[in-house]
Amino acid sequence: MGCRRGLRHVVRTLRFTVHRLATGGPLKRVMALVVGLTILLGGTAACGSSSKSTNAATSASQASGAVTGSPSTGSCAQAGTRKIPKTRLLADLGLTYGAFHRYLYKPFKAGSFHQGANGRTKAIIKAGLASLAIVKLLSNAGKNAAADPTLCKYVPSIDGIKASLAGLTAKIKSGTATSGDVDGTSGLFDQLKNSTGFSSSGASSLPGLG
Repeated sequence: MGCRRGLRHVVRTLRFTVHRLATGGPLKRVMALVVGLTILLGGTAACGSSSKSTNAATSASQASGAVTGSPSTGSCAQAGTRKIPKTRLLADLGLTYGAFHRYLYKPFKAGSFHQGANGRTKAIIKAGLASLAIVKLLSNAGKNAAADPTLCKYVPSIDGIKASLAGLTAKIKSGTATSGDVDGTSGLFDQLKNSTGFSSSGASSLPGLG
């Protein structure tokens, strides 16, 4: 609305200026054209800039909401919608924790992903397949958490691990992963472990990966 009022003011100013200058000779008529175009372009540019700024702010806000992955109040069940969701949640988290350490954390610390390491290609393939399985299990855990109002608070942490794991796996494949990357993902697992109390053997094997 503010932009429209501004444009109406520009138009009124433009008409007044053209009328005043166009009553003279050819030179004044040229001046009227130049001044009129300057006023018009200045007004529309300002309005366009305002529109772009508003759109940018809206897009940034939407992007921020998408990145956080935090469930809204409406996305959490008001009452339990799954059978034994906590038991299933803890089982999935325990398996993902153990698989992460078996196929990603420990091999990295042992240097299995480093250039020239014996069996490097096989280790990276296993890490990639394990990562896919872990993400699937984490997604299941997230659904179980969202199905119970007392567990829903863990969904953002689960989403954070999924995002961190995806980045870590990509870096392992490209050979750019660092100890900080691996420790960062491991730290997110540990935080969730401490808050939920799930247990793990620390080296869970996945079917077909050994």
